[in-house]
Amino acid sequence: MSLLRVATRLSGKGARTAALTSSQAPLACFRPGLPLVQRSFASRSMPRLGHNLEDHYDFAEFMCRMHSPLGEYVIWGLIFSTFIVTFGPLLHSNYYFTGRFLPKDQGNTQLCDDSW
Repeated sequence: MSLLRVATRLSGKGARTAALTSSQAPLACFRPGLPLVQRSFASRSMPRLGHNLEDHYDFAEFMCRMHSPLGEYVIWGLIFSTFIVTFGPLLHSNYYFTGRFLPKDQGNTQLCDDSW
């Protein structure tokens, strides 16, 4: 704790913090240009509500497609691989048992009512 105390004294914030928190003169450090709210480590700023126009300037490389397309290729590869992993075995089993990948519309089936 003594290291923090020394650092606070050296930075000069200790005197200002002590003056603001003392009950003797709460408005002694009041300056018209500064806000009354004192920021601390866990304070948060007011939200800046933008309109996404900043993205065109902040992510110019992405918006102009100047980045490497490898990440996009990986995502599309995952999408197509899920399609292949899901429907590939179904189409293969249709081809194995019936000779065609997709059955004909209104076609006859190998299961008949009399076979039960």
